[in-house]
Amino acid sequence: MSSTSNERVERFREDVASLHLSVGSADRERRWQILGALLMAVGVVIAFAAYFGSTSLSDPRDVQSQTTLAIAGLALTVAGGLVFLRYSLSRFMRVWLLRQIHEGRAQLDQALGRTPTAAAEAQRGGGSTP
Repeated sequence: MSSTSNERVERFREDVASLHLSVGSADRERRWQILGALLMAVGVVIAFAAYFGSTSLSDPRDVQSQTTLAIAGLALTVAGGLVFLRYSLSRFMRVWLLRQIHEGRAQLDQALGRTPTAAAEAQRGGGSTP
């Protein structure tokens, strides 16, 4: 990366830190993502096990019990997928929103003719705007 890119990354990090946002626990979100993935895997295993178990049964009542178990496994898979998707998208959307805010401020600073240093001081309330 060039020095300009490094400066932009550092400025972005400083701007994000200056927002003082409460973003929640990354560990907790990571655990929920892992739990969602595990639920998906367990649900698929249950569904396939119920299906293969029902192929050797001749009594329709036993087959229906296995079908119910397979449907429960598929429901578990869908629930796990939704949990995984929710926490994956929330992390992505948070980073995307922060980037949009940062780029919007940079465009505003450029339109007002501020330098990055003057813009940071003006944001903190210590500088004057042109």
